Amino acid sequence: MFQYLGREAGVKLCFNGFMLTRFFPTRLSCLYPWIIGGVFCISGISRLAGQLEADQKVTAPEVASQGSSRAALDALETSIRQVEADLKTERTKLITTLAPDEKEQTEARVKLLAEKRENLLKDLEFVVTGIDPVSFNGATSEAVDLQSETRDLLLPIVQELKQLTAAPREVEGLRREVTTLRERSMVTRQAVKRIEEQIQEDRDELLSPLLRELLTTWQKRQNETETELAVTEYKLAEVEGKRSGVFGTLKDIVSSFFKQRGLNLMLALLTSGFIFVAMHLLWRRLEKLPALSRKNRTFSMRLVMVSFHAATFLLSMFAILIVFYLAGDWVLLGVAILFLIGVAWTGKQTLPAMYEQVKLLLNLGSVREGERVIYNGLPWEVRSVGVFSSLYNPTLEGGHIRLPIRDLLPLVSRPHENEVWFPCEVDDWVSLRDGTHGKVVTQSPDWVQLVLLGGSRRTYPTPDFLELCPENLTKNFRVKSIFGIDYKHQTISTTEVPAKLKARLEQELRHLVGADHLKNVSVDFSEAASSSLNYTILADFNGSVAQKYAFLARAIQRICVDACNENHWTIPFSQITVHQGDPTHPVYGI
Repeated sequence: MFQYLGREAGVKLCFNGFMLTRFFPTRLSCLYPWIIGGVFCISGISRLAGQLEADQKVTAPEVASQGSSRAALDALETSIRQVEADLKTERTKLITTLAPDEKEQTEARVKLLAEKRENLLKDLEFVVTGIDPVSFNGATSEAVDLQSETRDLLLPIVQELKQLTAAPREVEGLRREVTTLRERSMVTRQAVKRIEEQIQEDRDELLSPLLRELLTTWQKRQNETETELAVTEYKLAEVEGKRSGVFGTLKDIVSSFFKQRGLNLMLALLTSGFIFVAMHLLWRRLEKLPALSRKNRTFSMRLVMVSFHAATFLLSMFAILIVFYLAGDWVLLGVAILFLIGVAWTGKQTLPAMYEQVKLLLNLGSVREGERVIYNGLPWEVRSVGVFSSLYNPTLEGGHIRLPIRDLLPLVSRPHENEVWFPCEVDDWVSLRDGTHGKVVTQSPDWVQLVLLGGSRRTYPTPDFLELCPENLTKNFRVKSIFGIDYKHQTISTTEVPAKLKARLEQELRHLVGADHLKNVSVDFSEAASSSLNYTILADFNGSVAQKYAFLARAIQRICVDACNENHWTIPFSQITVHQGDPTHPVYGI
């Protein structure tokens, strides 16, 4: 009855969660209904899975369990009888008179058999009751030995490394043993030779038997050493013969790894990757919700975003540990735990940077969404702040870049409103500080290319282009020119000359560019220079004739010269004035 009730409750929870996820997103522009619906769905599925698993456990392997426990009980009965018989025999020996050393050995055997009998009784209790008596009778609060726990954690890894290096270590050990035995054999040969020489030289009846006895002893040592050397060399040859070279050894190691550990590792990585991809796809779907897709997201939505990404990472890592745990692969589990401990240990150094990154993700840092920021000398609009942030410049070709969040840490953004994102646009005419005059044909975050009069193209790196302070001529522009006349026209320099120059310039410039494109002309006396009376000529034009910028500067000078010729005004040239000294002065002529 309870099984059916549990199933019914699980199905109801699944149905309620599904209905919530279908109903609320169309009515509310927030994420909470999705979270509530997901919780209901997960709860229902887990409840239903738990009930089904319980049903299977009740009905499945009871017969097999009873058969295996019967076999275990029979084996334990046989072992206990054998141990008790041996224990009785040893205790009988203790009653008789024994030598002290034999008595000590018998007492040790009795103690060992008693411990063995105690362990067998504990195994019997476990088989009958299903409860481990050691853990049941253990201390409730036991002190944790960190060194012992660490040793237990590292022991499988060390054993695995020893197993991997067993063959090379065996070969190296045999080689060292062969070298030692060869040296020992050489020493015994020298000793036997010297003893034989001494026997031939010494005729003393007292020393001769001793030397012969000594010779026999060293000959035995020599034979034992040579026999051991021959056996060791044979072992070494056998072991080296079984080895299949470097590539063969690597192949065997790789094959052995993938047969034992590789399958578990691949399964763990696939599980972790599946969870990561599934969570990523789920987030891509959730981002389409109005609460997450709008430009200015609320703090709660940003907190949901950060929590979701953190949960994705933790679930991916936890999946790896779970797979290793369920597979019983303690070596890979230990390596994974040590790796995570190492990451956590090194992470404490990057904790301040991580804190600043979290602040950026929550839109509480120095760079915020919708504001203006300068990156690589260019202005950008911060479209979104995330693990990979999006920056946008509407006036540049390819003006959309993605930056990892760590690159935003040194930047500072500010609010903006109707600001210029670049000093020019494509097809604009510009004049640079280096004298270049051309039309913009390409501008991107990396390069700006100008086409000059005549068709040649000049390319600048974008930061260098901005350093040349480009003057945009496309809207309107002004041509400034300086022109001078001789000092002998000083009487009319401030009245007649400016008026006639202006009239002549207006007439000629209207003819050159059209009346609609000439906005204003002014001629003003600017200075009395060392050899001329100078005038500043300013001519304002419409941006549609910007391509004639350099031509108009030359035309203004030509028109001024024509006006001087027409009115008989002299154009001065640079002069040097030499003042002659007084011939009657005493210093003169020295």
